[in-house]
Amino acid sequence: MEWTYMSYTVANYGITFGLVLITILGVFVTYFSSRKGREFVIEKVIGINPEKAHDTYDDQNSKSLSLDTNENQFKQRSTFYIGIFCCLLGGMILSITAVLMFQGCFLIDIRLVPGDNCPKYTMDCFVFEGSSFVPIAHNATFVCQYMNKAEFPADISDATAWCYAWVIRYQSVASVLDQIGIAIALIGFFTTILAIIVYLGKSIKTIIVSMIIISSCCALILLLLFFKWSFAPLTYAILSLGITLGVFGLLLFCLLSKAEKQTNSTQILIPITNPLNIEQSTSSTKLSDELVIIHHSSKVTPL
Repeated sequence: MEWTYMSYTVANYGITFGLVLITILGVFVTYFSSRKGREFVIEKVIGINPEKAHDTYDDQNSKSLSLDTNENQFKQRSTFYIGIFCCLLGGMILSITAVLMFQGCFLIDIRLVPGDNCPKYTMDCFVFEGSSFVPIAHNATFVCQYMNKAEFPADISDATAWCYAWVIRYQSVASVLDQIGIAIALIGFFTTILAIIVYLGKSIKTIIVSMIIISSCCALILLLLFFKWSFAPLTYAILSLGITLGVFGLLLFCLLSKAEKQTNSTQILIPITNPLNIEQSTSSTKLSDELVIIHHSSKVTPL
């Protein structure tokens, strides 16, 4: 079977999105199936518990005489939203490993320009002219073999080539472990960013960090597409995870800021009633003392 550009693209993006969706769905099912599943997703997959961000406000509210019903409902809703994002982030972080294994050990793609050396695998290369997103031919323009130069057509100006190859039969234990090592490094990087966002919490720095992450990832996506630096699904999956982390930071800031406002309003209402009660009890004590004095003064001493 001769693979065309369309067949490579469908296989590349279709299998990648399938792995991502299956992983995210599995994390959601695990999270909502039982308490142990929820703890597994939070402690093992993500590594931190963003839901504990409300603990500070719970400690403050526990000092109150009573909890407002609306406040409890708000906390339940915010915890649910945070849980949804935990599942989404956990699924996307885990899916990086699956996508890395697929694109590093099964189907690889690489960008070549005129003068580049061919990679160590024999690859089918499709040439693009200028800013076009469609190759000049649906079949492979040339086959790039190891130790050779990329052979671009002479009549094509500003040409780039995207090359594909199925390489599963060339894999070894060492190459598989290399991909796992890269996946672990990426997982550690994103969980560190998540920990920083949760640590900042309701600080204004959360908005700054989140907006920097979102704007940087969006700008990179546009640059990659405009200059055709990468068509790899893994690249856009990683950048999408960064955007999701930024959105989570904005959501967390909004939820914690609202929780703090509700806590402050509760703390303001409680001391208002106590001084009045103290004053009333003090005034009643003074009044009783005055009545006693009047009562004693009204006694007539017999002559």
